Amino acid sequence: MPLILAVDIGTTNIKAGVLSATGQVLRVSTRELALVRDESGRAEHDPLQLWDAFRAVCREVTESYGSQVAALVLSAYQLSVLAVDDHGEPLTGIITLLDTRPQRTFTHLLEQADTRRLYERTGCPPLFHYPLSKLCWLKHTQPETFSRARRFVGAKDYLIFRLTGSWVTEASLGTATQMMNLAHLQWDEYALSLLGVEPERLPAPVPAERILAPVSAQICDEIGVARGCQLVPGVYDGGAVAIGIGAMLECTAAINVGTTAMLRMALPQPVLDADPAMRLQTCYLASGKWFPGGAINNAGVTLRWLRDHVLHIGYDAMNAEAEAIRDSAGLFFLPFLSGERNPQIGNAASGVFFGLRGYHTRGHMVRAVMEGVCFALRIVYEALLDNGVTPAEVRVGGGGSRSPLWMQTMADVLGVPLQVSAVEEPALVGSAVLGYTALGVYSDVVQATQAMVQPGARYTPHEERVEEMSRRYRFFRRLMTDLGGAFTEHARS
Repeated sequence: MPLILAVDIGTTNIKAGVLSATGQVLRVSTRELALVRDESGRAEHDPLQLWDAFRAVCREVTESYGSQVAALVLSAYQLSVLAVDDHGEPLTGIITLLDTRPQRTFTHLLEQADTRRLYERTGCPPLFHYPLSKLCWLKHTQPETFSRARRFVGAKDYLIFRLTGSWVTEASLGTATQMMNLAHLQWDEYALSLLGVEPERLPAPVPAERILAPVSAQICDEIGVARGCQLVPGVYDGGAVAIGIGAMLECTAAINVGTTAMLRMALPQPVLDADPAMRLQTCYLASGKWFPGGAINNAGVTLRWLRDHVLHIGYDAMNAEAEAIRDSAGLFFLPFLSGERNPQIGNAASGVFFGLRGYHTRGHMVRAVMEGVCFALRIVYEALLDNGVTPAEVRVGGGGSRSPLWMQTMADVLGVPLQVSAVEEPALVGSAVLGYTALGVYSDVVQATQAMVQPGARYTPHEERVEEMSRRYRFFRRLMTDLGGAFTEHARS
């Protein structure tokens, strides 16, 4: 039986794994990705360092398995932009989802665009995080670079070019650019007109779950796989997690809690928010399934910030101190360290501890941060319910799912049972599901899911906590409203 090499490109780490057709993860290798940041709001990856890290993790993980690897499948974070020249050489860094510089030109874009029309065509609400806004910023602040660029691509698109020589993308990334038409999954004429960009300057859309091309012989040698290894484009990282925890099964919603977080449900048609607030973002997933829901910028990154810059203790100690107390004792945290892509929260929002008293401990702060992320996800969950999307089951993956306290808190906040993945690498399993489907080992992704996905622990809401969390959620929403003007004024200062 052939093996799959799956590689997941995240904002903080790149991870590679070799997997079998039963979903078993045979070996994993991880490397940290340096994020270039400064006070301007810059948050970039160096594309050459990304390529070097990619090859390194592949070489490490394929040792003893490389001759059996039949396909390479990629997943990567959404909302990235890289400008390249005629030869595919980078002209910029890879502008990541955490970059806030496009805020400066976002008002100009809004003045040009009919935001509801743009939302209905692309499924993306008016937020500065999308590549459309990033390219608007690049055009106005670095016009020479913008004009010189032959193409504008994402992080995964760049790796695919290095692997196969083709400039392509797939729809789970494309429909998160605010430049791809949600109905026909091609670049949208209206969106591109706002930039004056022709479709030829963007990568060509291809299916995520089909073989694209063989990896070049030279690269096969460099990453330790047999020549003839096939490249399957795969989906975005949150989509891979969702597939790896069972999101392709009917009526199953998926939550991914990583650096960022998402709550979505795979459906046979796109769903847009009927409310003028445009609370839902609908991207395409794979195999005829759209993926309505929403994402938040600030999830695991908030705990990492708390660990590194405030508490200076490890995650295990943070969890232990939080579990030693009953609740957050009236402490709230608005987890908006990098603004929010949810339009109900807004780009100007920032992080806030509210209600801090002298008796609060490190454990209370940890609990408040976990609750704040859960409250932000509940906003997305309520938007889905308001638009008739009612999951029968919710599955959770990502690094945050390994914290029993966080998962129980989330079950209590959402008021629904949660089931986490039994494997620690659901993104790699999700990519392997697509890889084995592409190779024909399984007839479709549903059959592959049933054979490869392993559900794990289940968390049932505690009845006495559900109402308490609902009350705290209502106050969380009030804080968001009351601080809205202060956020805006502070962002302008």
